[in-house]
Amino acid sequence: METSHLDTPFLPLDRLRILKYFSVYSAIITAGLMSLFFMDIDLGFLGQADPKIYPMILSFHAVMTIVFIVLAFSVGQAHYDHLIAFFLIDITLVAGLIYSSGSGTSLSYLMVINIAVGNALVSGQKGYLLSAWAAICLVYIEYFFQENGFAYNFVNAGTLGVIFFISALIIQALVKRLHLSVDINRQQADSLLSMEQLTRLVLKRLETGVVVIDNQSNIIFQNSAAQRLLGYPGAIRSLPEKLQDRYHQYEKFPKYKPEPFKAGPTTAKVQIMFSPLMPGTNRGTVIFIEDTNVVYQQAQRLKQQSLGKLSASIVREIREPMKGIYQIAKHMSKSLVASGDTKRHEQIKNHSVRIDRIIRNVQSLSNSKATEFEKTPIGKWTYALTKSLQTSLLKDVVLQVKTNKLPMEVYCDRSQIQQAVTNLLENAVYFSKQQNGNSARIIVLVGENKVSRETVIEIQDNGYGVGLDDLDHIFEPFYTSEENKSGLGLYLAKQFCEMNMARLDYIATQQGARFRITFPDPEQVKRQLEQEEDFKLRDKAHTEGVS
Repeated sequence: METSHLDTPFLPLDRLRILKYFSVYSAIITAGLMSLFFMDIDLGFLGQADPKIYPMILSFHAVMTIVFIVLAFSVGQAHYDHLIAFFLIDITLVAGLIYSSGSGTSLSYLMVINIAVGNALVSGQKGYLLSAWAAICLVYIEYFFQENGFAYNFVNAGTLGVIFFISALIIQALVKRLHLSVDINRQQADSLLSMEQLTRLVLKRLETGVVVIDNQSNIIFQNSAAQRLLGYPGAIRSLPEKLQDRYHQYEKFPKYKPEPFKAGPTTAKVQIMFSPLMPGTNRGTVIFIEDTNVVYQQAQRLKQQSLGKLSASIVREIREPMKGIYQIAKHMSKSLVASGDTKRHEQIKNHSVRIDRIIRNVQSLSNSKATEFEKTPIGKWTYALTKSLQTSLLKDVVLQVKTNKLPMEVYCDRSQIQQAVTNLLENAVYFSKQQNGNSARIIVLVGENKVSRETVIEIQDNGYGVGLDDLDHIFEPFYTSEENKSGLGLYLAKQFCEMNMARLDYIATQQGARFRITFPDPEQVKRQLEQEEDFKLRDKAHTEGVS
């Protein structure tokens, strides 16, 4: 609405631009009229009725033009009331030029320009005031000419008055439509900008990593999830080498489906998908990065249920026959010892212990319940766990526990993570003693990953480490380099970690073996749990003791 522009006292920038153009136009007209007068160029009507007053009015008009220019270019903002006053004075001065030049001159048409520009700048009743004042001036001039015996033309004055009002109506209607169109475009631009900002905000908060690149592989957008999944502490400047190689394959073969990969030794395994930014064009590519660990959780719960039932059935079927075998082996061992054959006795004993360990490990998997997440101060919890194991599992080793002073709260199932940590400690104790005997040393570190800022538990021993041939198999079930080991310890530890949305990785080190459990961000777990009906979130107070 036009009144909305008049509610503010100052001229908006778009109308101020019109004022600048008009001030330049007014300066050109004034300069032309003054040049014609002072150069004695006779056009047959300028100043003919009153040659004395014509130069005075022309000088006043020049002064007003200078003020107009200063108002438009120097002040920066023009007040509506000042603007109306200037237009009224300008129309009055043009009327004075008409009066001094005589009736029926072409100077009357200068008023049409003034009224058109005036109504473009000050619409509504104030714009009609300019038209009315111009018409009154012309009628009064004709009346004055009539009274003093000069030639007059009321028809011309009346016609020009009608033209003034028609011009005002047309200009105001056009300006109204123009401003309505501008407002609609501005609203649409604001809406598009809001949608763009909303889209960016949503993409930044997605758990799925999103990276947008142009056709030159330059990154034009990335969210925090992409930085975290690819192992970057901040902005990604260029695509990692592994991702770059897969992108080149996609460029050659658009239907190419890359295999999951890890961008770094301690990052999550991710699955990527490529999609054109605008189908049918070469404007860029969107890369979606999905954490396979999150997808794995859904399959893991189904696997946990079916595997638990299967394991329980296997344990029941094996346990009874094994009791009979144990009794037979026990009698045979006594006979072998009596005959002095202690070597076979030890072999029977070791194999029996190994079978019993396998049964207990499988039974622990079958007995695992649905994961129940609860907020846990992982530093205090780990310290309490290792302290409770110092009289049993960690009795004959040098133990060093280092925890960060920060709260480091994570969401996890304490019983399952305890089983995973215990398995890792048991593994570390065994190989440390194998290598160093009574000098076995274990370091437990709880802190934050410097790159991803995720909470981690690291367990390092001073054993002989993991061989290169074994690296790809250490988390496979029943894989072991020792005859008296079941090969299920690391496998079960990894299973329990993945049930808790955590990762278990082997970290290469110069001495011994080092395993790291990486916990996801608590907010990520909470958002994931909100979508899962099978999981229950028990948010306990920070002051509650560690169980």
